[in-house]
Amino acid sequence: MLNEEPRLVMPATSFLYQNSYGNIVIGDGGFEYFDSKDRRKFVEIPWNEVDYVMVSVFLKGHWIPRFQVVTKKNGGYIFAAKEPKKLLKLMQDYVPKENFVKPRPMFKRISGWFKH
Repeated sequence: MLNEEPRLVMPATSFLYQNSYGNIVIGDGGFEYFDSKDRRKFVEIPWNEVDYVMVSVFLKGHWIPRFQVVTKKNGGYIFAAKEPKKLLKLMQDYVPKENFVKPRPMFKRISGWFKH
């Protein structure tokens, strides 16, 4: 276990293991996800390994369906949480606010393909 003092435990879905359901734990050590059925399925990311957090925002911030925690070495992990605003607000205590980004809109990504 990465966190000695968990500050938040929240039900969540991980899209790493074909939509596994479990809990996200935010604490002093890092970001953790544990599957509720299979204890072998877990993700532990120390705060110093988090590069940025990509947040999908819809309806002017009223709906956040999922977010991706991108690490410096191992790529990104996509999650959906029960109360994402509360979770992301708490993550800002450990990850600088400028490291929270929105993904580029789909039409800009597609138009970028044709420009190359």
